[in-house]
Amino acid sequence: MKQFRHIFWFEYQSYVCNKIFVILTALLIVLMAGVLFYPRITEGKEVSLPVFSDTSPKTIAIASNCSESAADAAQYMQTGLPNTTVTAVANDLEALKNGVADGTYDAAVLLESPTQYKYITQTGALSDTTSYAISEMLTLRQQYAVMAQYGLTEEQAQSVMTAAVTAEPVVLGKDQSQSFFYTYILMFLLYFAVLMYGQFVAQSVAVEKSSRAMELLITSAKPVNLMFGKVLGSGAAGLTQLVLLLGSAITFYSANKAYWASNAVIESIFGMPVSMMLYTVLFFVLGFLLYSFLYGALASLASRLEDVNTLIMPVTFLMIIAFMVTMFSMVGNVDSTLMKVASYIPFTSPLAMFTRIAMGHVETVEIVISVAILLLSTVGVGFLAAAIYRIGVLMYGKPPKFNELLRALRNAKAKKN
Repeated sequence: MKQFRHIFWFEYQSYVCNKIFVILTALLIVLMAGVLFYPRITEGKEVSLPVFSDTSPKTIAIASNCSESAADAAQYMQTGLPNTTVTAVANDLEALKNGVADGTYDAAVLLESPTQYKYITQTGALSDTTSYAISEMLTLRQQYAVMAQYGLTEEQAQSVMTAAVTAEPVVLGKDQSQSFFYTYILMFLLYFAVLMYGQFVAQSVAVEKSSRAMELLITSAKPVNLMFGKVLGSGAAGLTQLVLLLGSAITFYSANKAYWASNAVIESIFGMPVSMMLYTVLFFVLGFLLYSFLYGALASLASRLEDVNTLIMPVTFLMIIAFMVTMFSMVGNVDSTLMKVASYIPFTSPLAMFTRIAMGHVETVEIVISVAILLLSTVGVGFLAAAIYRIGVLMYGKPPKFNELLRALRNAKAKKN
């Protein structure tokens, strides 16, 4: 136990006292302070916002190739486009194109039927919504015309078109519109933290082996103490950073809560239940440990630093797959069969079960089973990683194949017994 404590404390200090760790954490905290204090700082001050030029057409020519009168259509459209001059012309398609090309008109419309038209512009600008407005007006005009054919007066047609339905939602479970934003952010934090710190562990192990320091360590400490101390130490550093960032964000928001009252997104993010913060820590710890044990074990098989990325790539792909499955399910059905299965697979459950807890319907027994499987798998992978670490110390040259590694593990177990 004494060996473990020394290794754990050494690894923890090597991270939290690292200049890059300190500077990055400080910068992120300062950035959050700037964002969350911004409304207080700018209160009562005139804030200059970027001005985007209006690219909507100022002049539009309308011609007709159908029974619809161009003059009537132009008059009707003019009411819906008050900042645009709409002119009826008797041109064909080529004449309209030439008029737009030489700058006579900013845009042109050729009616081919009461419900179909060509919209001609020189450049399709992102901020130009004129075509959408024209479509809406022509649709409305056609609907009024059909109603008039069936004998409805203009007032009756208007009452039909303006009828509105109101709904009062009664949510028995979780309201995903409220939980989506903070689930999205927390899931990204889990994903990047596990990948980043897991790769830190892999690089640390590979550096020790390439410098032959691992051979000295393995003679003075048990592989289990080395592996668990190294992984738990880096995990504690990652958890420290996560707690500092989340704690700072909550503190800054609490100091400026009144200034964010009208922002639904910010209110949703910081209105998350305390239980979600606890689940964040739980799944961060277990997910990080599981992947870091694998990263550390595979990195111990590398004789050169250049081999590390190749060896850990399968583990990284597992995390990416878990992330992608969860991401696509967030905008679909978080309680789908795929997500339910992923909630019990140790490599995907840190993200899948976390998202289902935040946005879906999960029974308490399901959470307990998922966490138990993840916990047991993490411990089992930890001891397996320690065994691989012990074997990897003496392996140099080309990284072993999977069957060679299994054979080495069986031989090591036989000798131990």
